[in-house]
Amino acid sequence: MRKRLTAAAALAAVAALAVGCGNDTTPGEDAIKVTGSSTVEPITGYMANRYDFDVDIDAVGSTDGFEVFCAGDADINDASVAIPGSSADVDYQKQCADAGVNFIELPIALDAITLVKHRDNDWAQDLSIQQLHDIWAKDSSVTKWSDIDPSWPDEEITLYGRPDGSGTLGVFEQLVLGGDEIRDDYQSTDDIQELSKWVSEDVNGLSFMGIGNYLATEDPTRNRIDNVLVDGVAPTAEETKNGNYPLARPLFIYVNEDSAKREDVNEFVTTYLDKVEAVLPRVYFYQLQEDEYDKAKKRYEDRETGADERWQ
Repeated sequence: MRKRLTAAAALAAVAALAVGCGNDTTPGEDAIKVTGSSTVEPITGYMANRYDFDVDIDAVGSTDGFEVFCAGDADINDASVAIPGSSADVDYQKQCADAGVNFIELPIALDAITLVKHRDNDWAQDLSIQQLHDIWAKDSSVTKWSDIDPSWPDEEITLYGRPDGSGTLGVFEQLVLGGDEIRDDYQSTDDIQELSKWVSEDVNGLSFMGIGNYLATEDPTRNRIDNVLVDGVAPTAEETKNGNYPLARPLFIYVNEDSAKREDVNEFVTTYLDKVEAVLPRVYFYQLQEDEYDKAKKRYEDRETGADERWQ
């Protein structure tokens, strides 16, 4: 399942934090077109509404968004993964180059991919990367909690996650599976509220999602889920920023250089970079180091295009 929404709809998940901000108008024909990550969607949606920009967001997943963006059919791509290059299955950097789409890569936040369980699951409170690998790997013999630890319930583990085309899925595969294939018998969606709800109704459920998505899950679902330590480390802001949490990753927006020549796009991106550091706690994501925002502003002001090797 994928989700298309206006910036006003994207804000719904954090509406209580944005009372009196922005507007509820349907985007017009000339709206700024944003595609990409469902993880980054709440940030971009909040920015559009809080600062009153006409934005149309199509939350289809990071890499599916790059397909659209690199074809020149979107002004901005939200991404929970750096744009894949020649080492990836699909070289989106080459796709953009072949289509004449020069992009400006702008890191905007820090995220921790968190493992989410039902609150009544009191056994799997801390899982190692190896245990996660064994749970999620395609050829693994692990199907029950007792396969991980004999003292745990002899019950089937029900898995939920993100679909193909999701940057979160790609990073999860890279960090947890290390190149092994992910199993194909899990239920997937790009609708984060739906993903959280599935786990909230299944005591044997286990899922993965961005920390901001987890924290922004709406009540009463939020009260029925909990997250898991990974190798003994919680996905807190401090542990993520200091590099201790093993499933951390930066979040980005990618801007079409030609689109940046438009007054509305330029004003939106400039405002985004000026305000996002302060906005992130309101949408439950973590801030990058402060100097990263200065670098991003300069990169945009200079219209520096292409991928930064630091993120590859």
